[in-house]
Amino acid sequence: MKCLIIAAGPESGISTKGDSKPLMSVLGLSLIERVILTAKKGGLTDFYVVTGYNGEEVRQYLNGFSQRRNINITHIINEELEKGNGLSILKAKKLLNENFILLMGDHIFDESILVKIKNEKIADDEVMLTVDYNIKNNKLVDVNNVSKVVVEDNRILDIGKNIKKYNAYDTGIFLCSPVIFSAIEESLDNHDGSLSGAISVLARKGKAKAFDIKDDYWIDVNTRRDSRKAAKLLYSNSIKHAGPITRYINATFATRIFTPLLFRIYKGFTPNQVSFLSFIVALISSLFFILGHAVIGALLIQVSSILDYSDGQFARLKHMASRFGHFTDITLDRYADGFILLGMFYYSLSVIGGKEILGIYWSPLIISSISILAILGNLMVSYTSATSVVNFGYVYKRRGIAAGRGRDIRLFLLFIGGIMSYFHPIYVFLALFVIALQANTIVISRVILSWRYFTREATFGMINGTKAIIFDFDGTLADTMPFLTELAVKVITANYAISKEETERRYLETTGIDFASQLESIFPNHPNNQEVASIFEERKLEGIFDHPVFPDVIPTLKYFRSKNINTFICSSTKQDIITKYCHINKIDILLDNLFGHKPNFKKGEQFDFILQHYKLQPDKVIFVADSLKDCEFARDKRINFIGISKIFEKKAFQKKGVLSVKSLADLTKFFGTSENYLKYVEQVR
Repeated sequence: MKCLIIAAGPESGISTKGDSKPLMSVLGLSLIERVILTAKKGGLTDFYVVTGYNGEEVRQYLNGFSQRRNINITHIINEELEKGNGLSILKAKKLLNENFILLMGDHIFDESILVKIKNEKIADDEVMLTVDYNIKNNKLVDVNNVSKVVVEDNRILDIGKNIKKYNAYDTGIFLCSPVIFSAIEESLDNHDGSLSGAISVLARKGKAKAFDIKDDYWIDVNTRRDSRKAAKLLYSNSIKHAGPITRYINATFATRIFTPLLFRIYKGFTPNQVSFLSFIVALISSLFFILGHAVIGALLIQVSSILDYSDGQFARLKHMASRFGHFTDITLDRYADGFILLGMFYYSLSVIGGKEILGIYWSPLIISSISILAILGNLMVSYTSATSVVNFGYVYKRRGIAAGRGRDIRLFLLFIGGIMSYFHPIYVFLALFVIALQANTIVISRVILSWRYFTREATFGMINGTKAIIFDFDGTLADTMPFLTELAVKVITANYAISKEETERRYLETTGIDFASQLESIFPNHPNNQEVASIFEERKLEGIFDHPVFPDVIPTLKYFRSKNINTFICSSTKQDIITKYCHINKIDILLDNLFGHKPNFKKGEQFDFILQHYKLQPDKVIFVADSLKDCEFARDKRINFIGISKIFEKKAFQKKGVLSVKSLADLTKFFGTSENYLKYVEQVR
């Protein structure tokens, strides 16, 4: 989207005589640069800048800026400044024949405002102004100079600086259709050349809409006081929190002392230069440890850590963040860490190595080993962050092992260790020990997490090649497990000396095989087993048909049919029950075949028949079931397995090294997006 920026006005209270207001600097960037860079970050591309007062100077400056930043800028000249800022907009009439964003060259604002408003919809005869309803608490606004707005139902009723009753401020950010040009011409005919006059024309026609900026920030910079407010505002919004040390120490010291000091020393500092300065301070810190001045070295560690935050703050404040800058920063950080740890290693070895302290002999070998582990662990934390992205496309986000975090804590621990050396030099080594433990624990945790991620990724790869899915019956398709569990507990406790709790536990542990085999597993060679199994099967036959399939079964089966994936049932429930149940619930027509328990035709034989008869490779088949026994069946046949975590929790399946889901609907998400699946469910219900 195109962007028109008005930067034609005369000097104001922020300028010294003869200077141009758009070129006034706030934290190392001129106002006009900051507006354009913020707009670019908000998603705008082509820029049209209207210049007037000291126009030649501003245009030359912008030419150099456009080359440095590779931004397309078209100049528009307005030499009739006395006629109002509306005329500056009118000068762009021949260049802008579609919707565009209109900005003021002296306003600083949050780019998120542009991200939101540029996607808003307006009619061909409308404009939209972003407004700030926070008229009571906004201390950034000069009430005597700001344009006030009366808004009702997101429509502007009136606008101007001298309105007595109003409910919003004009932020100077507009989404315009070309109708703005005819509105300006109409306002000029009424002897009002201001932009507010044109908005008033549209407001009277009901064509001026309002958009609430909510909590996003903005400020109109007209005076030196405004400039100071703007700097403070930008500082507060440049703070990027990470760990607690960054949040409470580094960000505070950087924002209040270090970053402002660097701006005072030289406004042209770049983020990379600040990164290099942080690295130099770290080198000097290492040198002081080597020379035996651990306290000074410790103080410089923390200074380096704060400067490492400042370089990111510079990048945000000056809109100079880049991938190469990030690469440079983390590369220098690794070198800095290495030199600091080497300096502390040398200090520990020379001061406490080979000595007996607190009744303990501090072997140089132990000191060397721990220090090397600290150095290697610190490097591996960074290395594992990078390799996880390269190999898995995965960024560690879990608390404690998140990528891009933790360095501030490690440096702070080293800082504390160095400061405590004032009382005893052993604290430097203890700090190294803590870093060795912390860094290598993170690395080990990441290796475990990566293994799990790799296993899951391999599972997804397996799913993508699936030709057939075999479903268990009870508890997977049929909501029968509560009924069967209650029945089993009643029958078993009536015939064996065992508690209800123990019965339920053992029954669920052995689900996946027929009930007679379950009894043999629980009560080997017991004389009651055959009779109890018969009682169970009789009562099961009487009540099982009263329990329906799960709600997502039919849409799931239809979904897999639409994917040309064969579906089957394999179960330890008897064949005649399976056949009748599936017919009653109308799922037999959605299955390629269904198999239940028959003499010499248990689950193992059922699997073999499916693989042979339908010419399926085991690695192209998935067995979906709710029991751990079923997982063992699948492994014996080298068939892939996915658990339904209803009887057993997800952790139980994880211990078996297999994937589990909560429902059949969740299973389908692996074969297509959840959004598509939900739409599909609605269609087939």
